[in-house]
Amino acid sequence: MICLAASLAMVLGIASCAEELSDDKTYRPPKGEPGLGVSFESKYNRYQKGQKHPGQNNAWKVRESWADTVWLNDRTHTQIVVWTNDDDYDGLTYEVSDLTNGSNVIDKSHIKLRFGSYILGDAEPKDCSAPNPRPDMWIADALSDTPVTKVTAEDPIKIWMTVDTPKGAVPGKYTGLFEVKSGGKTTHVLDIQLQVANRVLPDVVDWQFHLDLWQFPYALPGQCSPKVEMCSDAYFALMEPIYRKLADAGQKTITTYIKGGVFYSPEDTMVKWTRKSDGTWSFDYTLFDKFVEKMMSWGITKQISCFSLAGWNRSVPYYDEATGSNREMVFVDPTDTSGADQIGGAVYQATWNAFLDSFKEHLNAKGWFSKAVLYMDEIPHEAMREVIRVIREHDSNWKIGLAGSSLDADMEAQMYDYSIFLTRQSQKSTAVKTFYTSCSHIHPNNYVTPQNNPAEMAWMAWHAAGNGYNGYLRWAYDNWRSGDPASARDTGATAGDASMVYYLNKTSNANDVVSSIRLELLREGIQDYEKIRILNDPEVNAFAAGVGETTGSSAAYYVATGEALIAKASVK
Repeated sequence: MICLAASLAMVLGIASCAEELSDDKTYRPPKGEPGLGVSFESKYNRYQKGQKHPGQNNAWKVRESWADTVWLNDRTHTQIVVWTNDDDYDGLTYEVSDLTNGSNVIDKSHIKLRFGSYILGDAEPKDCSAPNPRPDMWIADALSDTPVTKVTAEDPIKIWMTVDTPKGAVPGKYTGLFEVKSGGKTTHVLDIQLQVANRVLPDVVDWQFHLDLWQFPYALPGQCSPKVEMCSDAYFALMEPIYRKLADAGQKTITTYIKGGVFYSPEDTMVKWTRKSDGTWSFDYTLFDKFVEKMMSWGITKQISCFSLAGWNRSVPYYDEATGSNREMVFVDPTDTSGADQIGGAVYQATWNAFLDSFKEHLNAKGWFSKAVLYMDEIPHEAMREVIRVIREHDSNWKIGLAGSSLDADMEAQMYDYSIFLTRQSQKSTAVKTFYTSCSHIHPNNYVTPQNNPAEMAWMAWHAAGNGYNGYLRWAYDNWRSGDPASARDTGATAGDASMVYYLNKTSNANDVVSSIRLELLREGIQDYEKIRILNDPEVNAFAAGVGETTGSSAAYYVATGEALIAKASVK
């Protein structure tokens, strides 16, 4: 516990035994440019535009060394802040050395520097009915590969350092340097100290954590100029870097649209429905097949979530061959007494049976039936009961999924994938048992505000590990709607609700997608989940069990404390 107390006392975010690694001091050349300051900073401190580093006014707040404990095949992060209190400095450059442990070397190619870019967020978090207009604020959340070479007295530079420890590295204590240069002259040198434990983190594809961030594959192409055709070569060139980042985070599911109007436009469907002149149905799966095949080739292979027999839009758009026009079949809630066609009614069941007959045959031909889940999102309780009945009467082998509120026990027993709203307990008896946060949560959440700490995303995996869940779900990974590439305010809810990455140049010929601090820390939390599972350490397990539903507002403390316990257990 000495290690834990020392780590937390220095600053939240150091999940290691720092005092055990600090014996070897590295020579630093005399510091030129006295107005320039550099310090390591907690990865949990997300800066607002113009926000000063504490070290600018207090020399005791300057940290010249960073220590962490990592596994083989691991990824870890820290933040570095560069500032000036007087003159502007231009032409800054940054160098990272190899990390060495005697004759053993972790090449500097495994260390990546990215630069915090400002995104338009909200001044404070609101629930789903956030007012508009509302106060905004520029917050450093996007992680750009483009170096920032000029620092002014008005605004420090934020550098995000990521170290990927090779699987084949030799365990031991590694040291290295980070240098800042001005005019080619070294002004500051910081120490890097990594304790590489004799533990191996599984490859991403083998992680057991069930990450389900829903994709919105029509959002970006619709904003491009010129517009990009769905599943064309240009489309896949545009989307590949976006979804490869998602796969690298441990994503397990592919979001597919089996009808139009699942969330937005009636035209957004991967399956084209046609009602023939004789009243029978035909279905074209060309887009569905292309999208699923490409997503699998990019590393997302476990589950195909098929939206949706019921949901936000209760209609089924289709092309009517007899009239030569696009039409919609509309179904109402089962509690509706108007006499209109209802979800679960005869017309509904006949229509969806025709689709399910065809879809099942197609999935079996592709070898995908076992991966397919007929998924619903927050539909009313009685409507869900009817959907379950229709599916089960069609074929009891279908897998059913729901992100929604508590189900009756008999309904939950029919679920394969059930994601429960955070703060509402499920029986956790399904094969896939996750929880989700929505726009109605203030903490923890995916929001880009000064009050929301990005550690809240790492907290999700800690909560899952300690409370019987095997993953986390959120409704939107890439639901860009505002058209402003530098804004996280894509919907009426709080900034960040609709996306986890940024597409800083929304044109069809520019692949400029960048990660966010939020996504990086979500991934780090998932690594923690895997380590907790592998270590099965009583002290770590007991701590994770205490990361309850009400602790999200203190996420930085809980994650930093938990990671310090993992570090301690990793070197036993």
